[in-house]
Amino acid sequence: MIYNVTRTDKNTDREVYNLLGKPFGLLHKLKNGSIGSEPFIIMDCSADFSIDIQSNDYDRKSNIELRPKGIILHYRKKSSSFIWPIAFKDLIISYSREELGISDGRLNVSLKPRVKSKKESAFVLKMMANQAAYLDQ
Repeated sequence: MIYNVTRTDKNTDREVYNLLGKPFGLLHKLKNGSIGSEPFIIMDCSADFSIDIQSNDYDRKSNIELRPKGIILHYRKKSSSFIWPIAFKDLIISYSREELGISDGRLNVSLKPRVKSKKESAFVLKMMANQAAYLDQ
């Protein structure tokens, strides 16, 4: 489910905490490195995202945040902020250096790195490793 988080809502926070766990603390970040991705550009997405891919009215930037039990895709549309939390058990990832596909079986999004890199994204590899470790538990 996609949430509009332009304004703080304790019910939304509670639902995300229940699904994915609370955000990692400072010690975890220092020990394990970044929990946020580099910027991505949304190239294609499900209709639920309400993003007109052909429009140039707004930037289609997004980023991904790691949580203990999943990820959150953050994006903005005009002056509103949205999140799409996905539990690791539902997360489907397809990845090449040119494109990252994320799905939960119902919604999907196709992302392209905003900055072209000759190497694979360390964050995406970390996300896939965290998912594998979580599913192995």
